[in-house]
Amino acid sequence: MATGGRLCDICQIRDVTVFATDWCPECEQSFCEPCKLYHSASKLSKTHETIPFECFDKLPAVVKEIKNDCPDHVARFEYYCSQHELPCCVECMKTTHSECRNLTPMHKVVEHFKTSNALSDFEQTLSDLLNNLNSLMKGRFDNISLLADEKEKCLKEIADTKRNVIAHLDQLETKLKTEIEELHQERFQAIEQTIKEFEVLKTNVAKMQEEAGVIKEYASDFQLFIAFREFESTVNSLETDVQSLIKRDSARQISISFSPNVELAIETLLPSLGNVNVITKESDIKLVNHRGKQAQLLTIETPCIDKIPCIDKIQLTAVFESVQLQSGKDKKFIICDSCFLENGRLVFSDKWNKRLIVFKDNGLYEKGISLPFMPNAVANIKDNRIAVSDCNCNKISMISIERSLVDNSFEVDGIICSLSFTKGRFLILVNGKGCYITDIDGNILNKIPYSVRDLIYAVLLNEKIYYSQWKEDRVVCYDLNGIYIHEYKDINLKAPLGVACSDKNVLFITGFKSNNIYALASNGNELKELYCNSNLSRPRAISYNDSKQQLLVSTEDGKVFLFDVIY
Repeated sequence: MATGGRLCDICQIRDVTVFATDWCPECEQSFCEPCKLYHSASKLSKTHETIPFECFDKLPAVVKEIKNDCPDHVARFEYYCSQHELPCCVECMKTTHSECRNLTPMHKVVEHFKTSNALSDFEQTLSDLLNNLNSLMKGRFDNISLLADEKEKCLKEIADTKRNVIAHLDQLETKLKTEIEELHQERFQAIEQTIKEFEVLKTNVAKMQEEAGVIKEYASDFQLFIAFREFESTVNSLETDVQSLIKRDSARQISISFSPNVELAIETLLPSLGNVNVITKESDIKLVNHRGKQAQLLTIETPCIDKIPCIDKIQLTAVFESVQLQSGKDKKFIICDSCFLENGRLVFSDKWNKRLIVFKDNGLYEKGISLPFMPNAVANIKDNRIAVSDCNCNKISMISIERSLVDNSFEVDGIICSLSFTKGRFLILVNGKGCYITDIDGNILNKIPYSVRDLIYAVLLNEKIYYSQWKEDRVVCYDLNGIYIHEYKDINLKAPLGVACSDKNVLFITGFKSNNIYALASNGNELKELYCNSNLSRPRAISYNDSKQQLLVSTEDGKVFLFDVIY
């Protein structure tokens, strides 16, 4: 039965209008039933396989447009060029493919292709890909269901937390009300007792006043004189009693007031009922590969606004190298940390000489700032103010570079190993305790425990913490719940110490024993060595300037290196 009103090409040549029923891909012609029979009987076309038009119409348009003849030479495609992966005619062989050696007759290429292993592999690959996509989609739908369940769980826990806080506040309220009632009753009874004592004295005075009036009116002068002397003694006694009551604080005004024990507003004291955390972990979905391999999904990374640059393309161009810091009172140096200021100036902490060293952006010495303690970690805050930790205690001081004075300070629970400041938050690595995330005033926002040892530096990037574990020659990554995510190692990276991050989500690491600098993308697991030099001996401190895209590295003995970072 004809489909779509297509006419028979053979009949049209004979000016006969007959609807076609079949199509021959080889001849690229349509046939009606009688012509199809002639076509099948012809010596040249009897091997051609025709297809009904309802099947032909199911073919994609791109397949329907494939022609058997070369569009440039209007000749049949006779060969296939494996080098160019293109069919070619005899004329193409003389021109475009004259130098090609991998030409195969087309009939041999297409012969038995429908039953070939290549097509079978392709079909299996499509099937595997479809199954993998179904598994991935199922995993995402399962994740949606999980998120919905966990959302309800979180909402319930938030409500429970609120009820617990309210219940605790109710208990405190009841306790205070009971205390007020007891105090009120106690003071009330004391005042009532005093009133009774005053009433007795008042009665005695009133009685004496009445008797004095009667005596004055009716007694003789002699009687009045003698009685007055007696009354005067009694009055003195009453006045003494009144004064005695007054001295016992019986006449003092008594009041009750309430003073809250918290000095801060409730918004500051209790800024949140808790933290809502997003946890990503490796998927357990296994991707199918018909070639006998299985690939597990990589950890799903939080998408970043900025595209993460290719690590292989990162290059360091030296602005200056091996600039020596000026010695202090003691010729020894222990440069523990460094940071950039807003205007590109450089600051270094000299632990041994109890000072900060300030350099201009061109590597020239500007000044030194003496400190009453041995500085360890430093971090730029803003307006040429930096935070400096004391290596022997738990204090962090805010220092004005321009005035060379300590503005204010706060303390944490433990000895401080490192600190960094970004987006208004401190990340403070505390020896044996964990990492504290605080605001600029030192109020703790989050505490993250850790289970590894030998940590000296830590940095926060994309809500993950990267630690340098120098004795294990590796950098480890944990989430904000203290859950291990990944570790990064390279055979040429020995004793990684300093860790800094850029706004392009790249980490920079110093190799203390390998005397080099490495780069690591936050979404990958490959380390790349960027710089290695014999003058870079025992590099420790490292920091990055986002605005100028510069990397600052200093060695423990006071050699300074500044690089432009090219992505």
